[in-house]
Amino acid sequence: MKRKQISLILFGLFIPLLISLTPTVGIFSTVKLGISSVQAQQATPTPQPSPSPEVTPTPQPSPSPEVTPTPQPSPSPEVETSPPSQSSLSLSESDYVDPLGRFKVGILQGYNVGTTGNWPLIESPDGNLAYTIVVKARESDRIIPSPSLAQIAIETFERGEGFQPETYQVISQNEISIAWTGTVKVGSTTQAIQGKIRARQDGSRLFLILVSATESSFQEIDPAIVTISDSLEAL
Repeated sequence: MKRKQISLILFGLFIPLLISLTPTVGIFSTVKLGISSVQAQQATPTPQPSPSPEVTPTPQPSPSPEVTPTPQPSPSPEVETSPPSQSSLSLSESDYVDPLGRFKVGILQGYNVGTTGNWPLIESPDGNLAYTIVVKARESDRIIPSPSLAQIAIETFERGEGFQPETYQVISQNEISIAWTGTVKVGSTTQAIQGKIRARQDGSRLFLILVSATESSFQEIDPAIVTISDSLEAL
C-alpha cells in the first residue's frame, strides 16, 4: 500500500496623533493688592508724606535646571545565530546502479528500492518521501542554457495532477533546481505534496532527479535532494 501511495505521489499527482498635547498648562497666580486709605482729620489736613516707593522684591535666582542624565546607549540586540540546517542525510553502504549502465546513485539509509518503468523508485519505509532519476539523451554535448534546462525538467514531470513549478535556481553552469508543489489523492482524501527537481547536464545526457514528499516529510526535501545529487554519478 505504501509503495502504491508513493508511486502515485511521484507520477500521478504533483504539485498577514496621539498628539500628546501635553497641555502646556499656564499656571497663573492672582495677586491681590491691599490698598490702605487714611482718614483725613477735620483740621487742616496735614500733608501726607509721599508714599515710599514700593520696594521691588529682589528677584530670586531661577533654580538651576535639572541636569538630564546622559542617556546610555541601548545595548545592541544580540544576533541570534540560526543553527546550521541539515545539509545531508545518511546513505546506505550500497548504491543503486542503473541496469543500462548510465549512472549510479546513493540509497538513503533504510530506504526501499524498486523500479517504475526503466527508472528507479527509492522510497522511505513510511512511504512519505521518495525519489527517482530520469536520464534523457541529447543530440550533442552543446551546453544547454539554464532556462532551457529548466523547461526540459518541467515538461518531463508536468503531467502530474496539480503540478506547479516555482522559479528555477541556478546551481552551476550545467545544473538547476526547481521547487514544486502538487496534490495526491489517496482513496477519497487529497493531500498536499511538495518536492524539488535537480536537472544536470553531463555531456550529451541530462540527469533529472525528482524528490517528492507528503506533509510530514516536507522538512526532509532539501537535505534529501542535496544528498542524492551529490551521490549521483554518470557512468
